[in-house]
Amino acid sequence: MASKNLCLMIMIAGFLPAITMATEYWVGGDKGWTIDVDYQAWAKDKTFKVGDTLAPPPSEGLTTGHDVITLAKPGKKWYICGVPTHCSDHNQKLVITVEDGAPAPAPAPAAPAPPTEYWVGGDKGWTIDVDYQAWAKDKTFKVGDTLVFKYTKGHHNVFKVNQTGFQNCIAPPPSEGLTTGHDVITLAKPGKKWYICGFPTHCSDHNQKLVITVEGGTPAPAAPVPGLAAPVPGPAPKKDDSNNSCKVTTSAYKIFVGGVVLIWTILTLV
Repeated sequence: MASKNLCLMIMIAGFLPAITMATEYWVGGDKGWTIDVDYQAWAKDKTFKVGDTLAPPPSEGLTTGHDVITLAKPGKKWYICGVPTHCSDHNQKLVITVEDGAPAPAPAPAAPAPPTEYWVGGDKGWTIDVDYQAWAKDKTFKVGDTLVFKYTKGHHNVFKVNQTGFQNCIAPPPSEGLTTGHDVITLAKPGKKWYICGFPTHCSDHNQKLVITVEGGTPAPAAPVPGLAAPVPGPAPKKDDSNNSCKVTTSAYKIFVGGVVLIWTILTLV
């Protein structure tokens, strides 16, 4: 046993903190870490996983006589006793395969991008003789984004129109126009959006109009499938007569016992 306590164990592996629920394996079982033990036979029916521990064995020479190793990485692990001839002549060595532990948690889903504020026309703002389609061409407008129409109050305005009003520069009634000079429109729904300036000739002659396509939004609920039969109601629940049957049986038994007692009494009197 003295040679057992003096064994120098050399480990060929690196370790990190344990990440799974650990099982502690006592190397060699009751025989422990000593010479002339078939450690591969001892390890054959065991499943070693990341986070498990081996007790006794090792790391760069462990000599306490009760050395504990945490299996921190998957893969092959090799251990030997470093006392002369213990490994070479007496088979005091161990190799095991460590399986991967619990999988790493899935990354959290990326947070949705915050809404974007677009200043229509950029530095030029909302005015005449600007190519607003060229300005919008490389932009992706999404539900929740905002459009800011910046202009000199009293010189322009903003009307939201349909495709026909856009193509023909037809403005709705003045009461529907935005006229503050700093008009903010939130894109609340996906689809095509059309805007024009309602001042005479600004849309028709000076191209002061904008069309964009808004992406995103909540998908529409699925339509019901035509002809889908309604669920067939199940059979009505059966009435439980077990208690009544019990009552009938009990009553018959009482009548029978009463009759026996009556006959016995008459025979006794006779």
